[in-house]
Amino acid sequence: MTISPRPVTCMLTMVMMSMVLPASAQPGEERPEKSPLLPVSGRIVDGTSNLVGSSVKVFCDNDLVFEQVTERSGKFQIGLALGHLFTVQFEHPGHVTKRIVVDTHANIDPKELAMMPLQMDVMMLPISRYEGADTDVMDMPFAMVRYDKRIGAFVQDLEYTADMQRANGAALLQAGRARK
Repeated sequence: MTISPRPVTCMLTMVMMSMVLPASAQPGEERPEKSPLLPVSGRIVDGTSNLVGSSVKVFCDNDLVFEQVTERSGKFQIGLALGHLFTVQFEHPGHVTKRIVVDTHANIDPKELAMMPLQMDVMMLPISRYEGADTDVMDMPFAMVRYDKRIGAFVQDLEYTADMQRANGAALLQAGRARK
């Protein structure tokens, strides 16, 4: 899959060394005006250790707009432009892919974004743990995040996440029974 240039309306940027760089800008291309960003950071683990070399892919309107590979710490850091629907996909060889949908449509003061970073610690399980189970449900996003006016922060939909955790547990149980 190749990264296609995206219009400014769907700009994703990576936050590095306190400098904001548009991921969609091509070499020699004029950088668009900076868009307010929701800082997103986290770590990818397998339950016991950091997953080195994991891929963090970000999609906007189903187009890949950014990709990052984790280093030894398993940590990642990205910024998502306000006013869009993103899918953040986590991949690691031999592990089940996880997706998290982040809806950044929010009527908030951009200055407040720095005070509400979104932390995602993602645990990935080996594909082998699911042998013999129907894993179609794992193609769905594992969590959905959106701005909650009452709380004044970006939060996950707890009911949806609980449903996905139950589905994941059922798949693991089915795989365990299939191995017997």
